[in-house]
Amino acid sequence: MPCSSRRIIWPITLLTLILLAITACSGENPAPVEVESSPTPELQVVVFATEAPTPTPTATTRAATPTAAMGASTAEPTAAASSGDQSAPLNRPPDINPLTGLKVDDPATLKRRPIMVRVGNDPGIQQVGLEKADMVYEEIVEWWVTRFTAIYLSQDPEIIAPIRSARLINLQLVPQYGGALANSGGSDQVRWELSQAADLVNLDEFFSPQPYFYRENEGWQTRLAFDAATAREYMDGEDLEADVKLRGFVFSPKVEVKDLPKEAVGQAKEAIIPYPRQTSEVKWEYDSASGTYLRWKTGEPMEDFDGKQLAASNVIIYFAEHADTDIVEDSNGATSIRIVVNGLGTAWLLRDGQILKGNWETNGLETPNFIFNDGRPMPLKPGNTWVEVVPLDFEIEIDGVAHTRLSDASGKASSSSSSDEPKEEATDEPDATITPTSTPIGARPAATPTAEE
Repeated sequence: MPCSSRRIIWPITLLTLILLAITACSGENPAPVEVESSPTPELQVVVFATEAPTPTPTATTRAATPTAAMGASTAEPTAAASSGDQSAPLNRPPDINPLTGLKVDDPATLKRRPIMVRVGNDPGIQQVGLEKADMVYEEIVEWWVTRFTAIYLSQDPEIIAPIRSARLINLQLVPQYGGALANSGGSDQVRWELSQAADLVNLDEFFSPQPYFYRENEGWQTRLAFDAATAREYMDGEDLEADVKLRGFVFSPKVEVKDLPKEAVGQAKEAIIPYPRQTSEVKWEYDSASGTYLRWKTGEPMEDFDGKQLAASNVIIYFAEHADTDIVEDSNGATSIRIVVNGLGTAWLLRDGQILKGNWETNGLETPNFIFNDGRPMPLKPGNTWVEVVPLDFEIEIDGVAHTRLSDASGKASSSSSSDEPKEEATDEPDATITPTSTPIGARPAATPTAEE
């Protein structure tokens, strides 16, 4: 082979070997390269009161035979005997309000849904219309202030204010009364749960704006108001009105307590509910002239819009389980409290300057029974009622003595009140009975069996 040819082939061969070596190296897996990830932005949860997946509410039908509702309390079954079938109708004249025991001029007003209105109680604000409510529930919300659910059946005030948003407690409370809930909305989760409740009519301001209006010269927390008369017209037009046939309560003008066990009755001229002192602490002070309890808030008389101090014929202290949740209620991250008002628990009744200690029970679809430990009814005084929903561990000061739910009417610890200990069996002693001055309004018909029968 000529030398010139060898000189040409050799570079080609060398180039080929180099290319093969490069190709062999490129066949290996490349070394991983660490890439610095971009920082994940912090998620800020902001809840807008006008956004929710809630559909337009529709009328609901109450079950003829109620079943136990979800969320029932099982923390403290303190009653020795149930008062019997809660669905059984109570025996009362058609013109007697089942929520107050008082006579109304037009019995047709009682064949309607109660309207249950969410009313604010932030520090320094003035409520309008609470004095016309048949009942008012008070409960703790986030930031440890309280809020009201005012119940209207016999009256339809044209101004109720300030209207605030719903909370988890309304999921259980409203079906007990077959009510229509007036509110300014709520967190997305609460609104969603309300939309899924089968026995609840939701008059959310966003979806049912007709009964709502803004008051002039008021801030954002106090400007929204509600017209119950307009709401009645709206409910009629939307087929949301219904005769829910409330079971109601047992009433008696007077209760003879001489035959009651001493641990169940005591004096109560003053009661202090230890909601947070700077925002919501409540005092009820008995006024013998009117036969009612006058309401004080953070040391000052709590007055209606006309300057008259709010009063109640009955004050019920309703011990209930309170549990934290992860449901965000505002843009500051405050979370909702789940309060269990279904099932069975401890209840105290203040009336006529006395305290009666017993229990509450409800299946979640009927108004609560208020009963003594042996199952007999604890009758309310005819008139309006305020219900103070408190945590299980609250100490209530009665006439200067601290009482817990496990103490008797004198404030002393009572082991028999504990749900962890068995109840005493009935003795041969004569049956202690409540002796009212007249037949209690709402007493069951004689043919209806009681729990003891």
